[in-house]
Amino acid sequence: MSAQVSLKNLVSGFSNRAVLTKEITLSIRHGEFWGIIGPNGAGKTTLVKTILGILPPVKGSVVKEDGISFGYVPQRGALDDIFPLTALDVVLMGRYSRIGPLKWVKKSDKELARHLLNIVGISQLANRPFRSLSGGQKQRTLIARGLATEPDILILDEPTDGMDLSGESGMMDLIAGLHQDSGLTILMITHILNLVANFAERLILIHGEQDLFETGKVTELMDNQRLKDIYKRDVDVQTLNGQKFIFVHSHTRILIPKKD
Repeated sequence: MSAQVSLKNLVSGFSNRAVLTKEITLSIRHGEFWGIIGPNGAGKTTLVKTILGILPPVKGSVVKEDGISFGYVPQRGALDDIFPLTALDVVLMGRYSRIGPLKWVKKSDKELARHLLNIVGISQLANRPFRSLSGGQKQRTLIARGLATEPDILILDEPTDGMDLSGESGMMDLIAGLHQDSGLTILMITHILNLVANFAERLILIHGEQDLFETGKVTELMDNQRLKDIYKRDVDVQTLNGQKFIFVHSHTRILIPKKD
C-alpha cells in the first residue's frame, strides 16, 4: 500500500525556529488511524500544521500523494465566536478550497453541507448561530466543516477537549465511524491516553523536553515505563474486557492539621 503522506528527515517549527529538532521519518498510509500524544508544548500541533502545509518545514520535507486532500478540525476555541455565522455557514467554509476564489456558493454546496451536518448528528441546528451552540455541538460542526473539503485525511486537534464522559464517548463513536465506514485516514492529537489506547492503531509519541519521538503500533508503544519517562508520573496500563485503561498514580499527600 502506497503512502499518502511521507515525512522525510522532517524538522518542524515556526519562524525558522525548530520546535521538534529531531528528524522525523515516517509514512502515513491509506485508512490508518494515528494518535499523536505528548506533554503540553511538546510540538504536536506544530507537527500537524507542518504536515498540512500551514507551516513550512525547518528542515526535510513532507511528500504528499498527488491529489491528496486534507480536512483539518482545529481546537474549537480557534474559531472566533464573535462572528454571527450559523452552523451551516461554518460548514460551508470548508467548501471554499473547492469552490475557488470570488465564486458563489452553489446549491449543491449547501446540500452537501446539510448532509454533513446530518452525518455528524446536528442537522436540526443548521440555522442556529455557531456561538450559541454547546461545546460538543460546535465540535461536531467543525468536523462537518473538515469533511466539507472531501478529504482523504482528516486531522483533529483535541476533538474531545472540555467534554464530559457522555460527550467524549459520542465524539469518539462519530470519529471511529467515519474511519471505519468511509475509510478515512485519521490523525488525532489528544492528551487523553485512554482514547488513543482504544481507538488509534498507530502512534506518534513525542517526548517533549527530551526532544525525542517514537512511532509505531499503539500496542507496542503504550507501556508503563515509556509513559512514565514522558509524563514523569507512575503509570499503569491495564486491559479489562478488551479495553485498555491507563491509570496515573498520585504521589500527592494532603495533610490535615490536627485540632488542638
